[in-house]
Amino acid sequence: MAGTLAARGVQYVFGLPGGEIVAFIDACRRAGIRFLLTGHEASAAWMAQVVGQITGVPGVCASTLGPGATNLVTGVANAWLDRAPMLAVTAQVPGAAIDTMTHQRVPLDRLFAPVTKGSFAVGFGDTVALIDRSMDLAAAPRPGPVHIALASDLAVHEYHEQPRQAAIELPAVAPDLAAISLRLEAAARPLVLIGLGATPAAAPAIRAIIDKLQAPFLVTPKAKGIASEDHPLFAGVASGMAIDRDIVAIIKSADLILGIGFDPVECDKTWFADVDVVSIDSASMAEGRYRPMEAIGDLGSLVASLNPAPKTWRANLPKREARSGLSPLRLIEELRSIFPRDGIATCDVGSHKLVMGQFWRSYEPGTFFMSNGLSGMGFGLPAAIAAQLCHPQKPVIAVVGDGGMLMMLHDLVLIRELNLPILIVVLSDRSLSLIRVSEERRGFPAYGVDFTPPDFAAVAQAFGITGQRVASIDEAKSCAEQALTNRAPFVLDVPIGYGEYYDLV
Repeated sequence: MAGTLAARGVQYVFGLPGGEIVAFIDACRRAGIRFLLTGHEASAAWMAQVVGQITGVPGVCASTLGPGATNLVTGVANAWLDRAPMLAVTAQVPGAAIDTMTHQRVPLDRLFAPVTKGSFAVGFGDTVALIDRSMDLAAAPRPGPVHIALASDLAVHEYHEQPRQAAIELPAVAPDLAAISLRLEAAARPLVLIGLGATPAAAPAIRAIIDKLQAPFLVTPKAKGIASEDHPLFAGVASGMAIDRDIVAIIKSADLILGIGFDPVECDKTWFADVDVVSIDSASMAEGRYRPMEAIGDLGSLVASLNPAPKTWRANLPKREARSGLSPLRLIEELRSIFPRDGIATCDVGSHKLVMGQFWRSYEPGTFFMSNGLSGMGFGLPAAIAAQLCHPQKPVIAVVGDGGMLMMLHDLVLIRELNLPILIVVLSDRSLSLIRVSEERRGFPAYGVDFTPPDFAAVAQAFGITGQRVASIDEAKSCAEQALTNRAPFVLDVPIGYGEYYDLV
């Protein structure tokens, strides 16, 4: 297994060991794959996910059986709904005892099957072929996680290579590009909607079609940077971010939506089923009432084949002014103003996610990472670790809420151990403010959402990382500039007010 993964380009395995998985971890060591210890299995899965998204090679995470496997599920489900290539390896009860031994026995195939492209057990057929097939499956459109269960007794058995079978070639699907081109020509107000299926490799073709069509375009959060957000035709970020009502109004003002890699998994509402959509993608996304006209194949080639006449209509996103004082929107805008254009930003889940998704401008592919399909709180910090490992020379910023930071404090251990120069900005509003807003809008009192966070700067210092708590956004900006210059791990604790979220989300 380890030799096959190394041959496929895997450099890291993220995880938390248990006695039943140590044979696999040691095999990875001997194969030259570095095992990185995380404080929780969900962190391991999120790191593997982002490595897979950045490199295209499925990221690998590993856990023991029982609680290790169940802890891994949230991160695996996140990769499933974020369409990210991943291989999740878990230990399992010894095969010779599984019928009798109930201690830590969980039906892993049934646990992982709903949130993976496949859940397989080592020992049924050729192991090298199984790993190769699982890596191919994880990377194939739409990408996603694959689970491998390794019984602890099988892990130390000698491997005997078996004869290989020729791969089965699937028939190609003829794309219906001609019909899409006709629809595009007939539209007076087409709108381009770029989604998570749009890969960096397809970015040049996508940017070219925007310039040819001269129609407004939107991106979803997972596609931020595929087309530059300082383009004059950029109209905003779709699918549940801040000022979503304005975005949906723009969408409904168009007479045709050209979806490029658009995946409804990012949408928290079903407007996409009520508008006219033609879709170019690498895999069909039709489901339920959503039945767009589709052309399926290589995304870049299909988009490059379009040659539409330019349109003349425009859609402008209404501007929002930041509040005075400790405004989350102003903080994000000030951080963006000093952060390098090609730097990488990761974002956690909470009210700040909706503001980051809409107002943090992204200019290059692969420079913005957010959990959106599952919207898993805790994603921001492990995502930043993975991004920094893949791009050691680039600046990386993680913008997280105080609730998400509390979940992921253990990741500071790995950041300190590897001396990763990540700038961690904690927006501390002493509440799960997104839920607070939801409660109050529904007429409920704020209940079960407020808490007293620690001084995160002092916590960082206890982990051996420089930390600073600030009293103003100007001070936060100054500290962030200094941290980016020093290129060392830094935790910036910024107390903010949550009142602005009522206007934005």
